[in-house]
Amino acid sequence: MEQITWQDLKQIVSDGQTIGVAGLSVSNLAAELLRNLLETYDETGSPKDLTFILANDISSLGLEPDLDDFVERGMVSRIIMSIMTASPKTAEAIRNNELEAYFLPQGMIATHYRQTNTLQPGVITKIGLHTHVDPRYQGGRINQRTIKDLVSLVNIQDETYLHYHLPAVDVAFLRGTYADEDSNIYVTEEAYLTEAYSIALNTKSNRGTVIVQVKSIIKRPKVNPNHVFIPGSLVDYVYVAGASKHHRQLIQTYYDPVYSGEAPMTQPIDLPLPFNTRKTILRRTAQFLTKGDTISIGFGINNELSNLLYEEQAEHLVQPIQDIGIFGGFLGSGKHFGMNADVDFRMRHDQTWDFIYNGGISIACLSFAEIDQYGNVNVSYFGQKMNGCGGFIDISQSVQRIIFSGQLVARSQLNIVDGHLEVEHQGTAQKFVQKVSHIDFNAAYAKTIQQEVFIVTDRAVFELRDEGLTLIEIAPGLNLEQDVIAQMGFRPLIAKDVKTIDPTIYNAQWGLLTQSIQ
Repeated sequence: MEQITWQDLKQIVSDGQTIGVAGLSVSNLAAELLRNLLETYDETGSPKDLTFILANDISSLGLEPDLDDFVERGMVSRIIMSIMTASPKTAEAIRNNELEAYFLPQGMIATHYRQTNTLQPGVITKIGLHTHVDPRYQGGRINQRTIKDLVSLVNIQDETYLHYHLPAVDVAFLRGTYADEDSNIYVTEEAYLTEAYSIALNTKSNRGTVIVQVKSIIKRPKVNPNHVFIPGSLVDYVYVAGASKHHRQLIQTYYDPVYSGEAPMTQPIDLPLPFNTRKTILRRTAQFLTKGDTISIGFGINNELSNLLYEEQAEHLVQPIQDIGIFGGFLGSGKHFGMNADVDFRMRHDQTWDFIYNGGISIACLSFAEIDQYGNVNVSYFGQKMNGCGGFIDISQSVQRIIFSGQLVARSQLNIVDGHLEVEHQGTAQKFVQKVSHIDFNAAYAKTIQQEVFIVTDRAVFELRDEGLTLIEIAPGLNLEQDVIAQMGFRPLIAKDVKTIDPTIYNAQWGLLTQSIQ
């Protein structure tokens, strides 16, 4: 085993190289290595012209280095990622064509590492067809400066597929909890399991360099060989973090055994959700669940679905899943995002996508930014926000039943009064528009693969039918024309038998979900 220090990084990373990073916010992030890379640049002016590949967002509210720190220094010439939630300087640089940028499906990035080598050509898949990732649309390219195709069309036995051919990693910045004396890496105290093993494979196949940040080096007799996450033969250098603050388990804590599955949850992570229209959206969404469902829970409003399941004592009837590899248990939301406890089991991030692609998910509960008259959905770009698709495309093209959830109109205010809705403020930004600016979900394609699609909003429920997007339910107390149709950028089809949304979900105390999930 070779242990390195900060000074050694000056000799390892060179201008123009491709850097592979695993992590989600601060979780599993080799933060001290990244911090030292920034300091090396500040001291020497190198490395620069770097390409960053990362499947997940590493924005960390300023606690640790993120993309903005590298971009504002001019160190990055290209980024390849799936989602970016809090990197305003990077977003501005992309808009100003100061660097090349791609938003690709999260699962494609996470799994491509082990499918791109001298023996395999990269990922060949139908994931991304007829979305902005498809080269017939934008090919995942975000701005005019980005010209090179990383996604191309291929035809195999008269079937059309996408071929993802991403650059190989030159230097991998990875993290584990401990290393043993043979450089084997263990991740026993981490909040989730990354795709680090696959990144290490890709890097070694490219004759690159794998560096792993750990808390400490331990003697091998003290650890279980079955717990090795990255074998030492794939590790070039081990870096022991000099400060625990740069090896945080989560944004909320340096380390808590509850969130690494080493201890049970002894008290609720969060209080029950407040009673408002956001909660009624979740309740109506949950009514689509059936016993035994495996549920993909997307970022946004549906991230709170786990809270509702626990409040309704229905968590044992279904299994919520986060695509980072968390199966079951309590999935934290809002300020508790990432704080997952009492999970059924955990799986490597890239392996979780194998599970999803092979039909492991029975229903997906996803959010939306815009929906158009055809039923197409945009989550990537809206207003001044540049979010990326995350795992939205992978999931929405891998499951047969989808529930999209969210407000009908952004920044609106609806109140629940005596079991019905009253509109206090209609809102200022339409989310149902004539045509979405970017397609992350293609309604026409969904029909060809016979997906069942519903859209649950605070005011109405819609179904994607063969004849088009159809309004099938309306919330009690609302006027169809004034409070729903007039607030949309188009007129949807109206079912002949429009129903009133179940009035029981507008009671402060509900308690009927376990009866609904059958």
